Amino acid sequence: MSRVAVIAQMNVDMIFAGFPGFPLLGEEVFAERFEIQLGGGPQVLPILLSRMGIPAKLGTFLGDDLLSRFSLQLLEQEGFHNVHNLYRGKGKPVVITSVFSFPEDRSFLAYNERASDADLSDQEVYDFLKGSQVCFAPQSEAVLKKLKQDGTIVVYDVGWSDQLRLENYKHILRHTDVFVPNDKEAMKLTDTATPEEALRCLGEYVKYPVVKTGKSGCMALLDGEIVRVGAVEHLIPVDTTGAGDNFLAGIIYGICQGWDMIKSMQMANVMGGYSTLEMGCFKANITVEKAMELMKYYEQ
Repeated sequence: MSRVAVIAQMNVDMIFAGFPGFPLLGEEVFAERFEIQLGGGPQVLPILLSRMGIPAKLGTFLGDDLLSRFSLQLLEQEGFHNVHNLYRGKGKPVVITSVFSFPEDRSFLAYNERASDADLSDQEVYDFLKGSQVCFAPQSEAVLKKLKQDGTIVVYDVGWSDQLRLENYKHILRHTDVFVPNDKEAMKLTDTATPEEALRCLGEYVKYPVVKTGKSGCMALLDGEIVRVGAVEHLIPVDTTGAGDNFLAGIIYGICQGWDMIKSMQMANVMGGYSTLEMGCFKANITVEKAMELMKYYEQ
């Protein structure tokens, strides 16, 4: 039985780092470092958690194309095998992203045919997610209601979009236990001017709204009070690709261990921060032993 279940697109990242800037038309620029590996998004969660001893499964969308076959090879390299192909189409459902990693932030160029759980029947989605302790929120409110009746803990995250408006997400958030946008996403979503205002707005819908605040860690609204948990200061980032996904994996790990939200946020900071020590989502290779050693930072 899988304790964590996720339905998500497969993402593959081509990561370029160590270059002076984008080329102008007709120019060519060379990067000092390059990686091609599994990318970010909810797919990260079951892979990382499985590595850390939490039984987890991934429902994803794989076609009969080169990139889909390559994705399976990358999953094999990560040692993750609990993969279920839910794709019924004939296209190329894997997201391919060029990641341009600068010291201060990243830029992305992606191709996405947008396969998702919305392409499946409610029964198919529910049958895959039911029985798990924790799941990533599906898009169907009817399925969310059934999962909540079952006692499933629902987590959710979003990526940046110009369409980040609260009315587009209320049907998900009102059934979500833990929601972890970053500060920019949270303010855009709620049309507020500060992360603190955004937290209070999100608290009207979500049991545990948690906002990631980059180098300073994260903050949450707990029992009506804003609580801040600082980042592990001595982790110096090389590349922040996938840090938010690693962060959410830390929250879920804490939930599965029965920890309170503050300790779960500490683990989230550890896993998110540690992931930035190498390029990409997985290369830092976090383990339970490494994570628990870093958790001692919060005992000081």
